[in-house]
Amino acid sequence: VIAGIILMVRHFEKKRTAALNVVAAEMGLAFSAAQDDDLLARMQDFSLFNKGHGRKMYNVMKAEGESMTLAIFDYQYTTGSGKHQQCHSQTVVSVESASLSLPCFTLWPEGLLAKLGAMIGAQDIDFVEHPEFSKSFVLKGDDEPAIRDILDVEKLDFFTGRKGAYMETAPSRFIYFRGKRRKPEQIRELMTAGYTAYAMFGGRSPGGSSPNSYDV
Repeated sequence: VIAGIILMVRHFEKKRTAALNVVAAEMGLAFSAAQDDDLLARMQDFSLFNKGHGRKMYNVMKAEGESMTLAIFDYQYTTGSGKHQQCHSQTVVSVESASLSLPCFTLWPEGLLAKLGAMIGAQDIDFVEHPEFSKSFVLKGDDEPAIRDILDVEKLDFFTGRKGAYMETAPSRFIYFRGKRRKPEQIRELMTAGYTAYAMFGGRSPGGSSPNSYDV
């Protein structure tokens, strides 16, 4: 039974890799099924890439240019051990660009643990003028004035329209994802959201890019 499950998982993973290769070609992105070690090393700034053990990156789609590096990839890590072991998988968009100048913050969906944390005084930056955003997300960061300054109404609306989104920033880069792995047919939507966030936060305007490519 176990051997059958392993073979079935491998079959589905091969089908996923093949489908993502096609999606990458349609979007004008380079594709590699294998881990990009250099990219993974640069992701260590983000808390997501310091959780658990057994961390791996795969199915990497990437566009590199003078102005930015845009990538989308599957990422997996494991928490616990034995009977309590749990595997976590996401499809992550990463953007790196010298044109970005971001305060460091993390943003994730509001949930029970976050609400309990707020009750005992844990930090959560709220916007009185945008209660829907504050109800939907937990926002944390050390430089609260800079975070409030950069998250104007346009950006708060962007996230409010994408409940379930996660974002984490460093000065010239960020990652964006939405919970679990995306299906191949959902990749374009996720990548477009990440590219739109890049434009909103000071990157190159996406106005000249086509739906099938990304201007880097």
